[in-house]
Amino acid sequence: MKEAFHGSDVEKIAERYGIPAEEIVSFAANVSPMGLSDKYLKHIAEKTGCVERYPERDYKRLRKAVSGYCHAEYEDIIVGSGSSEIISAVIKHRKSPNVLIVAPAYAEYERNVRIAGGRARYYRLREERGFEFDTDVLTAALSDDLDMLMICNPVNPTGTALSAERLEQVLIRCEELDIICVVDETYVDFADPVYDASPLAGEHSCLFVIRSMSKFFCAPGLRLGYGITSDKDLLMEIEENKDPWSVSSLSAEAAVLMLSDTEYIERVRGYMTEERIRVCKRLDRLKSLGISYVEPKANFVLVHLPDGKMTADGFFEAAIRKKMMIRNCWDYKGLEKGYIRFCFMKKEDDDRLLSLMEEMYS
Repeated sequence: MKEAFHGSDVEKIAERYGIPAEEIVSFAANVSPMGLSDKYLKHIAEKTGCVERYPERDYKRLRKAVSGYCHAEYEDIIVGSGSSEIISAVIKHRKSPNVLIVAPAYAEYERNVRIAGGRARYYRLREERGFEFDTDVLTAALSDDLDMLMICNPVNPTGTALSAERLEQVLIRCEELDIICVVDETYVDFADPVYDASPLAGEHSCLFVIRSMSKFFCAPGLRLGYGITSDKDLLMEIEENKDPWSVSSLSAEAAVLMLSDTEYIERVRGYMTEERIRVCKRLDRLKSLGISYVEPKANFVLVHLPDGKMTADGFFEAAIRKKMMIRNCWDYKGLEKGYIRFCFMKKEDDDRLLSLMEEMYS
């Protein structure tokens, strides 16, 4: 089986192709190109002394910062070492869980279900519908033998999304069937606020929202994620079973600074909205070459390359030779061959990738 390269595999790619890692533009990691928060860079040096003491055991200050950012009750928030720790913890909450995963999907969902001794099955978004959600069909797919529903919203890698208003229909059915609805909002910071489900957490205790500091705040090395739910028993059980102090003092200080930097937050959102529109306009001009794409709601776009010309494997190779790393999506469940995904980077880098695509498929 051929190797699947993920967004975090820059060093592996660098070694394989003999390219210095620092020269590779990673369109595969889905991390904002805007760099770190100015407020963080200015003030974090003053906070480094915090590593001389343990973090707060209950992370109250950090949870209050998250609360202000998400407009959720701080008592409903739990923090962890990246969203991965939170995902793992909530899946393990139910012993040997039966989980319905909306696909295409992040492979770690199924891996964590398997580790928990559970069983995963899939609700597939349909290519012929542009990978858009049909809440009536999704709701009908829920059954009383399920313990959990996993949704990435916006979806990675399709970029499609379910509004909070439409999600509520799903939540009502989950409550009736005692199903935990886990919504991974890793990319929601880049999207329109109508897709933000965190305000619903206080109204629907079956909802568990998961977020990360990695993508929007350009801080994957910070390893900080958080979950939001009003199910106090679930929160207590996760807290009791997860490792204490899993978020370092420095990571907690950094997150507090970043989450309060409103100027930076608006700058990233403004840039990403403009660049999403601009890149899609350029992709529209490539439709005559047989190239199509799924209308994106986040900071990346799923592109389908034409049959009979260069394969997705071939384009991956052509791009990496130009020091550009894209995501070949051959290993995503629910996707046919020929799909690639790339995130929006700096304008000059996006233009370079799009020009290569035009050159290869003309």
